[in-house]
Amino acid sequence: MTSLVTRDCDIRSALLSELNEQFSDPSHDLILQEFGCNTARIDVAVVNGALHGFEIKSDSDTLSRLDAQIEQYSSVFDFVTLICGRKLFSSARSIVPKWWGLRIAHVQNEVVRFKEVRSPKQNIKQDKAALARLLWKEEALRCLKKNGHKRVNSKNSAEEIWKEAARQLELETLAGEARSSIRARGGSGFEKLSTPNDGLCTIESTALLDHYSENLAWLLSQRSPRLRD
Repeated sequence: MTSLVTRDCDIRSALLSELNEQFSDPSHDLILQEFGCNTARIDVAVVNGALHGFEIKSDSDTLSRLDAQIEQYSSVFDFVTLICGRKLFSSARSIVPKWWGLRIAHVQNEVVRFKEVRSPKQNIKQDKAALARLLWKEEALRCLKKNGHKRVNSKNSAEEIWKEAARQLELETLAGEARSSIRARGGSGFEKLSTPNDGLCTIESTALLDHYSENLAWLLSQRSPRLRD
């Protein structure tokens, strides 16, 4: 029997189960919940060779925030997939960009199942300024120095360093540095406390500890600047 009623928690649980199976290499894959990107949070993100976000809209949700979320997510993610209950699917499909992936979530025999309607395509409209802000202040500064740009230093504000990074660095360089830095932090388990206006803490994500409980030593070791690609 199929039911049209879906809940966020059930969709999320099914999605995380799928992603943990698909992206099971802790030396390469990091799965995060409530991944913060500027002023929005996406439900789930996978960080590896790309940054892929998954937004959930259950039958109990509304689409009131979707326009703002589209703008924020499209500025930083390589790929985005919307997973939507049947109730909102038609309306959501008319709103999201054509490069977003689309899945319908439904409950069958008390199990959430997904039907892929459209696979995600590469985002060609990422924003360098938004990508720079995914970096902590010292990460952005280190990336600039590594690429031969020394007009700013630790005495500059985070805002000045982000602007310089967006101005001087190629989009691919910024995107790669953001992914590597987020993986090295392992999510907000290693999030730094920030003081007012220092701009250090810009990612507010939660690592899936169940996925990484057996690999905590790896996460701790990855706090080194020497990252494994």
